[in-house]
Amino acid sequence: MVYDLIIIGSGPAGYVGAIKAGQRGLKTLVIDKKYVGGMCLNWGCIPTKSLLESAKMLQKVKSAAEFGITGINPQELAFDWQQTVKRTFQIVSKLSRGIEFLWKKNGVEFLMAEAKILSPTQVEADKRIFETKSILIATGSRPAPRPDFHNALSLEELYSLDRLPEKPLLVGRGANLVELAQFFRMIGKEPIILADELPLMPSLDVYLENFIHKKLKKDKIPLIPIREAIIKDKHIIYKEKEYPFDRAINISFRTAVLPEIKPDIAMEGDFIKTDINHQCSIPGIYAAGDVNGKSYLAHVASAQALEVIDTIMKVQLPVVERTYPLNIYSEPEMAQIGITEAQIKAKGIEYRVNQYSLSANGKALAEGTADGFIRILYETKYNEVLGVQIVAANATDLISEAGILMELEGTTFDLARTIHAHPTVAEIYMDAGSLD
Repeated sequence: MVYDLIIIGSGPAGYVGAIKAGQRGLKTLVIDKKYVGGMCLNWGCIPTKSLLESAKMLQKVKSAAEFGITGINPQELAFDWQQTVKRTFQIVSKLSRGIEFLWKKNGVEFLMAEAKILSPTQVEADKRIFETKSILIATGSRPAPRPDFHNALSLEELYSLDRLPEKPLLVGRGANLVELAQFFRMIGKEPIILADELPLMPSLDVYLENFIHKKLKKDKIPLIPIREAIIKDKHIIYKEKEYPFDRAINISFRTAVLPEIKPDIAMEGDFIKTDINHQCSIPGIYAAGDVNGKSYLAHVASAQALEVIDTIMKVQLPVVERTYPLNIYSEPEMAQIGITEAQIKAKGIEYRVNQYSLSANGKALAEGTADGFIRILYETKYNEVLGVQIVAANATDLISEAGILMELEGTTFDLARTIHAHPTVAEIYMDAGSLD
């Protein structure tokens, strides 16, 4: 049997690509050695957001009296870790079944096995050799190992704990680091961040990075640069102060997970080198998602996989730099899209920044979520929007409006003229666009 496409890996690149391939009539086989849904669904994106929602719910209940709800004693509230994990994996299971249903509906086959690429047209798995016209590598990535913390927990291992550490040390860099630190703080633990490098998120605008630092300080979460720290037993010494911890958790920047590949394939550092169509150095073999090192974001992985399917189907794609949102599921949430202020300056573009606070937004005040703002960065010739940054309770949803606006090369005038329902938090777009 000859397949049109074999996909190795079933994360956001793999399962989305497979569904699209099936819909386009390609005979498709997905091979994954462990999970349906990959890291994102099983121990990354979805589970961590579920944990955060449980922690945020605890905070909301604690503040119920402010909303006129009586009869709740905040001192008696407790966080049930086991119930939280149970709920989390009920969500994971439901989504996994949904993926398998869509595969079946679209004629996609699935094999749970370890795959080995023998040639551009042959894949070995489950002691069988499968013939194919194209191969998509979508095996994702994992946090790089920590030789300085041999017993550090992985995020995957965290869910198997009977009880959580009281003073977790979060080692690494990136959005997950901030999200998990705030999760621990919201449930009453004493997390410590040991940052491999600063800024914590190099892709983030400096304005948002500074907001994170202020928020961590307000939440009493120590942020310690690893280069300035002394690690001794289960203590971190920083600026002559000791910070004890009981368990380290590895949240390092990730490195590619690679299947065994017999033909020589070009690499770029630890990642598979690909061209603009996500094709590897060997024609017919593609790589999408984390494994090619272009982005660690699930939605970018899915977009790349869809582009691979279009390339295989010989659909002519426009050669343009795609705009995609960067989301941080912190408290409050943060999101940005487009280029940062530093990038605008580096390009020598004349620009302005309109900023509008949520403290003037009726819906945010009513919900008790007025800690935040929107920043709109635009060039001054046509007022075209170049970048948008949001800090708000639902920033990761609100940013999509900016994505559509920028895809259409929209301006602040367009924002000001677009009627937004009142009262909604989304009105901040109209308000910020009207500041000229």
